[in-house]
Amino acid sequence: MPKADRSRAARPRPRALALAPLCLAVAAVALLAAPAASAAPPRQAASFPPPSWVDTVGPVAFSSPTVATIGGTQVVVFGSESGYVYVVNAATGANMPGWPEPADIAPGAPTAIESSPTVAYLDGPGKSPTIIVGAGSTYVRNQQGGLIAFNANGTVRFVFHTQDIYNEWTNAPYPDGYDEAVFSTPAVGDITGNGQQDIVFGSWDHELYAITPDGTLVPGFPYQTEDTIWSSPALLHVRGKPGAEDIFTGGDASGRDGCNGGFVYDFTYRAGAPRLVWQHCERQTIWSSPAVGVINATGRPAVVVGTGFGYPPPYTSASDKLYAYYADNGARVAGWPVSTAGPVFGSPAIGVLAGSTTPDVVDTSWCVACTTSPSIGTSYVYAWTGTGHRLWRTTVAGPDDFASPVLVDLTGSGANDVVVGSAGGLYPIDGATGAFMFGTSLADPINTCSDQNAPTVADIAGSGPGTGWRLFESCGGPHEVTGTGKLIDYPLPAVPGAPPPWPTWRQDTTHSGVATSTLAAAIPGGATNGGRSDRRSLRSRTGVATSSGRSPGR
Repeated sequence: MPKADRSRAARPRPRALALAPLCLAVAAVALLAAPAASAAPPRQAASFPPPSWVDTVGPVAFSSPTVATIGGTQVVVFGSESGYVYVVNAATGANMPGWPEPADIAPGAPTAIESSPTVAYLDGPGKSPTIIVGAGSTYVRNQQGGLIAFNANGTVRFVFHTQDIYNEWTNAPYPDGYDEAVFSTPAVGDITGNGQQDIVFGSWDHELYAITPDGTLVPGFPYQTEDTIWSSPALLHVRGKPGAEDIFTGGDASGRDGCNGGFVYDFTYRAGAPRLVWQHCERQTIWSSPAVGVINATGRPAVVVGTGFGYPPPYTSASDKLYAYYADNGARVAGWPVSTAGPVFGSPAIGVLAGSTTPDVVDTSWCVACTTSPSIGTSYVYAWTGTGHRLWRTTVAGPDDFASPVLVDLTGSGANDVVVGSAGGLYPIDGATGAFMFGTSLADPINTCSDQNAPTVADIAGSGPGTGWRLFESCGGPHEVTGTGKLIDYPLPAVPGAPPPWPTWRQDTTHSGVATSTLAAAIPGGATNGGRSDRRSLRSRTGVATSSGRSPGR
């Protein structure tokens, strides 16, 4: 990116912009979900508040923003296809000292970013956090892929190189001189049970990686899956040493164990290496990133994940589905899978919606059957109960929705709603009914900036402008559509009456993918997990097979 693009010139603070939504990222781990309100929640504003500030950056496609605290200042961290990682003051949008910085997997050559930045305390909660991001994109050709970790001041902590095994832009099954991309968002957790915070991610080089805080491989890794990994891992302790977290992820399959489509995996670390506990072969790629949480009266955490579109139409038998498996043994959850109108690329959000008393599941899908007016070129947002009963379905603009939802109370009633993007814009949706809120509609979202990731909501401390409860959206790519991206800061319409159960992409700044609010208390009438399943809060610790990887939306 040219030097001039790295500095933000004085920019206007417009009150309204025609922009589209972005990916999720959150500042803190959510707490208990609120019970449903006894009456219809009040709709307190006629329109969604205009943005407080807008930053113009490189094009943004899949990378979602993350809100974290660095050096006592709350910041928004995000990446773009220009190959830069940005860290800006959450209250003002101004660059933090030392930022932005290039994702130089190869020296002097920034690599486009589609992964979402993870912020984690690799050295312990008393030390400065580390910013970790995968690098590589099918939208931007001929770049080195891998993973890069930055210190809080913008200096590079380490660079991790993946392997060169095929051409990810043409799918030719031979090395092309470029290490494969890391589209997967890294998750940070203690996978060995020794108290160390390791970094877990998948790559298009067919490997599942776990690396230590100094950038070296955890013993026994990488794990060869024989096909590309788009999915971002979820980490949750379900067995083994106290605190040791299993790895739940998806992956492509092109013949391994007789599977053509995709796998959903559960790995545990035992005897010095990752061990496959269970896997499910589904007859379609698994490009969605799993979410883990308690969704029914059994009290057992479930792994919820959707299928992609790696095998072209007519889609195979497992296509257009959202699956749920029990985390402890991989058994299918009763009532699941549920059917959708098209591929499910986004990551599910789990939490109690308005009108419910037990956790629900929200996700997006394409509408492959929407081929006639007025529905042509649209997608859907769905909400289901934990038993697989569909609560509502809402149509949003854009034919190929890759975005993931966040859950937050938008009215101050204590009942959770949904904020989600699409190629057509950013939408606030009533959690109880699926209706558009604050005067928005299918044709008139909050903005019309293309959003294929997830927004994030956070409470920004202070009393001046730009503080209080905010929604941050990054949007405006890919670069083939527009060369300019945006980071937009909106005030929420009301102070949430309860902590958001799913406020950001992958739920928290470590991108654990775990609905912690559902683990904190038993579902009414259900089990309590016996203390077996937990997720520590960030505050407390804080030969080459032909790949089936293809570029989404192309």
